[in-house]
Amino acid sequence: KVDAVIERANQLQKDPRRANVRCSTWGFPNLILRHQLSRNATKIAKDVVEIQEKGNFNRVGYRPTLDGMAYSSSTTGNENYKTRELLKNDIVKALADPNSCNIGVYGLGGVGKTTLVEEVAIIAKQQKLFDKLVIAHVSKNPDLKTIQGEIADSLRLKFDEETIFGRAERLRERIKMEKRILVILDNIWTRLDLKKVGIPIGNEHNGCKLLMTSRNQDVLLQMDIPKDYTFKLRLMEENEALSLFQFMAGDVVKDSNLKDVATQVAKKCEGLPLRVVTVARAMRNKRDVQFWKDALRKLQSNDPTEMDALTYSALELSYNALECDEIRDIFLLFALVQGNDVEYFLKVAMGLEILKNVNTVEEARNRFYTVIRSLEVTCLLHDVKAGGVIQMHDFVHDFAISIARRDKHVFLRKHPHEEWPTKEFLKRCTQIALPNYQNDELPQTIYCPNIKFFHLLSVNRSLEISNTFFEGMGSLTVLDLTSLNLSSLPTSFRFLTNLKTLCLNFCILENMDAIEALQNLKILCLRKSSMIKLPKEIGKLTQLRMLDLSNSGIEVVPPNILSSLIRLEELYMGNTSINWEDVTSTTQNENASIAELGKLPNLIALELQIRETWMLPRDLQLMFEKLERYK
Repeated sequence: KVDAVIERANQLQKDPRRANVRCSTWGFPNLILRHQLSRNATKIAKDVVEIQEKGNFNRVGYRPTLDGMAYSSSTTGNENYKTRELLKNDIVKALADPNSCNIGVYGLGGVGKTTLVEEVAIIAKQQKLFDKLVIAHVSKNPDLKTIQGEIADSLRLKFDEETIFGRAERLRERIKMEKRILVILDNIWTRLDLKKVGIPIGNEHNGCKLLMTSRNQDVLLQMDIPKDYTFKLRLMEENEALSLFQFMAGDVVKDSNLKDVATQVAKKCEGLPLRVVTVARAMRNKRDVQFWKDALRKLQSNDPTEMDALTYSALELSYNALECDEIRDIFLLFALVQGNDVEYFLKVAMGLEILKNVNTVEEARNRFYTVIRSLEVTCLLHDVKAGGVIQMHDFVHDFAISIARRDKHVFLRKHPHEEWPTKEFLKRCTQIALPNYQNDELPQTIYCPNIKFFHLLSVNRSLEISNTFFEGMGSLTVLDLTSLNLSSLPTSFRFLTNLKTLCLNFCILENMDAIEALQNLKILCLRKSSMIKLPKEIGKLTQLRMLDLSNSGIEVVPPNILSSLIRLEELYMGNTSINWEDVTSTTQNENASIAELGKLPNLIALELQIRETWMLPRDLQLMFEKLERYK
């Protein structure tokens, strides 16, 4: 009707008879024509008033912005999960804080960030914290027009502008019209320019608050969210995951024949909601016990073809989004040799030369902790304390191993009866890990021309390594042999001229003559190994940067060995029983004196076990003034 009235008014305005309302050249009016036009105009005016009265609304209705989204009972079963309820309450409190502006939630892909913030938004609206709630999904490759469009749709805003800049100005003015508004930006991967989107920032609109989600805490910090207002969403606890699994799988899990295996399947989802929901939906109403057992087998496998596609895809996105190859390589290394601490992995990473543009051990350590932090904030690692053990979730570990096998040609032997790979694979192989090796023997030799890292942790101390074993591993840069009885180092050590890191921990060591050939060795670790006397051959390893003899049975350190290691930066000899010689002694002694360490110009970290104070040199302060760490 509005369009019809406007059309009639336009026709009246353009009516050619309006020019002839006078009846003669004398200027007298044409009363008949004027009366006709006047009647038409009066009718149009009445219609306009009538339409205007109908347009006086007491309130304006908008489309609901968040109702019916992913948080609904279709995926959560209206269950209250304690850990998530506590987190939601904390986030709502942050939103209610008059001093807060930007708030963030971070966690693994598939952990339920989107669902959580949608539920938080509903609670915030129920508590009347906001008059308006809008949400935009940012994604890994954000499209500013799409983001603007999602927000505009929730605000019933239509753009006339074509450019991103023009749309941003219009959107900013529209958001400012809302007294209290919450804007949710979901799934942010990199810093987003809010000004380009059209979202008021700073003091432009104090009634506008932002709630953002990301897989990476650092991204949230880059979005000017204070660290205290970033909240980590962790995996569900076991009882919570089981409850969700039971809801999604249906009554079938109550079947007495299936209950035990169904519980095992639920546990193997490891509290990742995406995986719980995906697996449970696949198992819904399946009453064949063989079907459930096969599902359990798949979940226990680290074969990527057996992992559900959604979980694998979520992890792969996080892995590919890591800042650089350096971080990706260290992440894969952490998965290959589980249960080791930060310092162990630092030694290995330095030997593999993963850390770029570092010149000293201390520089490498600082960079290494930065990498660990990058993996923590993406939730691919558990939080690691200084010097602590590196840990990750089992499903993350399985994913990492699958990538390492695919991209790095890594061989990880997880089972005692697992066959050695083919000769063709070994030719491509770059890393071999044999944790908890239970067999009585190793092959006589392995031809691995591209291998960089070999790790063996033996359960059987009587395991012998043939003298020819390392002949085909000339490119090896890191060698870790743990818990072996090495009466003599294999003579094939002489082929390992590229070796940078050697770890012989928990070993019984006797003849170590072959170590002399390792002229490029930078790190030597003999922690908790049994040996009485430090081999003189170690004094010829003049490239050594770190020597770790901690907790070893060593008692004798002949003179002039340690002082020969002029590039040594870190020396660890804690919990040893060395009878250091008195520096003032004039007789030929079996042991070196501590004063010999004063000849090491690059030494900055030292750990010693000193039995008597007379063993200390008189100029102790002057001798060790360059030390940055000591114990």
